[in-house]
Amino acid sequence: MRDSTNLRDQLSRRQYAQLLAGMGAVGLAGCPSGSGDDSTDEPTDADDSAATPTATPAEGTEQPADTETETDSPTPLGDPVTEEIRVFQANSPSVFDANVWAPQDNTTGVAFMTDLQAVQNVHTRRMAYSGLEIETPWKPRTDSVSVMTWYSGYEVDAPYDVYESHDDRATYWNGDPLDAEARETHFHVDYFQAGNKFTEDTAFTQEAASQWEYHWWNPDGSDGLPDNPQARHVLASQAAPNDGDMPIHPDFTQPYLERYRDAGSTDQVSSVTDELVSDRISLQQLMENGWGSGPYELRSEDDIGSAELTLRLRDEAAASAGDTETAHPNAANTNVPQLTIKWGDGNRRQTLAGNGALDLNGNIVAPNGLYSREMLPDHMQELTRWLRSTGGDKWRLNWNNPHLQNLWVRRALVAAVDWNAVGANGWGPERSVSIENHTYMLDAQSQSVFSGEFLDSLHAWPMESDTEAAAEYLRRGGYSKQGGQWVDPNGNAAEIDIIFPSAIADYAGAAQTIRANLSNIGFGVNFSSQGWSTWSNNLKASNGLNYDSSIFWHGYGEPFGYYNSSPGWVSGTLVMGKADAPSQRVDPDTEMDAQGKPLQVEIPSEVGSIEAPDEAGINPDLSDGEEIDLASIVHEIREPGKSEEAVQELYRKCARYYNYYLPHFVFHQYNWGAWGNVRDFEWPDPGHRGLDYERGFGISTALILGGLVEASYDTDYQPPE
Repeated sequence: MRDSTNLRDQLSRRQYAQLLAGMGAVGLAGCPSGSGDDSTDEPTDADDSAATPTATPAEGTEQPADTETETDSPTPLGDPVTEEIRVFQANSPSVFDANVWAPQDNTTGVAFMTDLQAVQNVHTRRMAYSGLEIETPWKPRTDSVSVMTWYSGYEVDAPYDVYESHDDRATYWNGDPLDAEARETHFHVDYFQAGNKFTEDTAFTQEAASQWEYHWWNPDGSDGLPDNPQARHVLASQAAPNDGDMPIHPDFTQPYLERYRDAGSTDQVSSVTDELVSDRISLQQLMENGWGSGPYELRSEDDIGSAELTLRLRDEAAASAGDTETAHPNAANTNVPQLTIKWGDGNRRQTLAGNGALDLNGNIVAPNGLYSREMLPDHMQELTRWLRSTGGDKWRLNWNNPHLQNLWVRRALVAAVDWNAVGANGWGPERSVSIENHTYMLDAQSQSVFSGEFLDSLHAWPMESDTEAAAEYLRRGGYSKQGGQWVDPNGNAAEIDIIFPSAIADYAGAAQTIRANLSNIGFGVNFSSQGWSTWSNNLKASNGLNYDSSIFWHGYGEPFGYYNSSPGWVSGTLVMGKADAPSQRVDPDTEMDAQGKPLQVEIPSEVGSIEAPDEAGINPDLSDGEEIDLASIVHEIREPGKSEEAVQELYRKCARYYNYYLPHFVFHQYNWGAWGNVRDFEWPDPGHRGLDYERGFGISTALILGGLVEASYDTDYQPPE
């Protein structure tokens, strides 16, 4: 198999994004490789057609009867070599708490005990809903399986309303319906727990329209709330999300909802909230009350151990006898009756992986990575990898710094840094893929939103260090070099700070590489690793944006996530709104955002041009420019009634602005994937659509809950080279 670098050289950008997963998946039986890696990539266009929401879920695939001889001899397959699949979660039974409102997040592991809300295509971000049919050539018992998810589809009634449907086969372990009514109860409690009981200008804008249909809406002004119409494409992106909390059983939430409704003062509300957040839902309570959901259930307290938890498939024999309450459609999709969750911390996960005691894990297998070929047994091999469509990082720049206000300085700093090395030194060369399309989006979105012709017309900023270009840009910015140190037109030494959180180890190698590259050309960098609270506070507009630059995460599921404005420090939007802005965004007539960026600016009429006056300043006057208003554009993108082409033109203007001004610099996105036990289990081929879907961030969860995992009938496998 070719390595990713060589493949990329031979393919167009779009082809590369489409094929990375299938190429990178290695180590399956019959597909050995020593390179190893762990991400899933993208489905083909044909795969996307199956992700279209359906109003009516498809029926579960009927399993063919076992073939028997006249003497009732066993089937030729014999028995599977194992009855359990082992996964890992960083938690323990002593602190596990399925109460999502608990002050500490101890719910880790619940995802392996719940229904799939939807399964998300890792390449195109499309959702697939209940009834998704997946061909299963790795399964000898059936040709395909139908995967049940909790969501079965949605309808958008723009500009305010969304209706989401749920599969009427969804039940809690005890047989009670996991329906829209349970969802309304859960999220109404969530609304009150967030402190909204007596808050003005708020309302609970959700309801169970029927038992299996959920309705939520944006205010239309009729109830005293601000009118908030949204474009259809925005509403559709918010419908039937892939992630989030599954509703806790109404036996737990309904009493709290009633108490919140009866509360007559803020003190009474606080009292209810105090009890709610301290009301632990232990594993024992989940089991005794049957409050869990999903195809695997906890049946006995004996299955709760300090080191592991054992769950078992819900009884399909009962389903065939007509007792549908205790069954689950996805239970028929697998021959693995037992799911074991190993508990512990990161060190125990590493030990279990090295000992071959885990059967499925999300990650790539890469040299010098968290999981390398050397540390894993031969039968633990990479299954798939993909270019994570919403996972990446950027160099975040604060324009309140006088150096960073200078257009030519920002360009010089970008040109001076070897961004391939930044990714490799921070995340490892096989986990990091440098950005090719400089649109402010990650390549996964750029290549699906824009035409190849438009992307090719944009300026390609160097991803390897170009010190000659950097020196030219600094000189054009009015800087000069004195004794090996660049100085600005006023004689001030050219230097900035770069901060990063000590909690994210990957950021350290990235930041050190940036500092080394800039120091090499004579541009000073003060390097600072900070605790999480210090770092995050320094990035907040309300605290004065007390930083020059920082490594920061980047990635949204939709283009209008990037081309948006928000005051939140966690935001990666193109425009940083002000904290007191309506709807937490800038007004359409705002002239400057919180980071000091002018919002009424000129961009070159010629796409891809970087021509600008020397010493251009913060808002250059271009000789051949087109005036745009970013504050207005990010609002227009969300306004109802615009044609697809009109929205595309707004996207192109945002991309052209970013490509020219480099307000920040997006430098890479992640490879991700999964590895598994290829001796005891059969898996889809690396490029198979069965590996193209994940629930949240864990494709292993989707494989298990959807029943795609298949225990092998022999232990033959081809070890990696």
